[in-house]
Amino acid sequence: MLEELRIRNFAIIDQLELTFVQGLNVITGETGAGKSILIDAVELLLGGKADGSMVRSGAEKALIEGSFALDERTRPAILAILEREELLDPENNEIVVVAREVRSNGRSAARVNGVTVNIDILQAVG
Repeated sequence: MLEELRIRNFAIIDQLELTFVQGLNVITGETGAGKSILIDAVELLLGGKADGSMVRSGAEKALIEGSFALDERTRPAILAILEREELLDPENNEIVVVAREVRSNGRSAARVNGVTVNIDILQAVG
């Protein structure tokens, strides 16, 4: 479950931090307020295609970071991937932190638990 989402310099968002709770979380707002941008940010975080146009005007890079709590249903599969790729945090195997950075030139980097990974691994974890 996505517990926290942090966004910087992504589309029209300067800086945003959201905390989600178990159950239903509702995001409301007027047309053009940025609700769809949150979905785009999560899609990018989980391995979607990066594009320099996603970076906020005037910024060099955008950063999206999410903290995911592993539940009993997802934990075995995700832990197996993390162990295989040597990404497991021995101090905390309850949370996985995924980050994606996109530069204005279109280049991007992905991290899982602070370790740089390729997009295939990011998509497998996501």
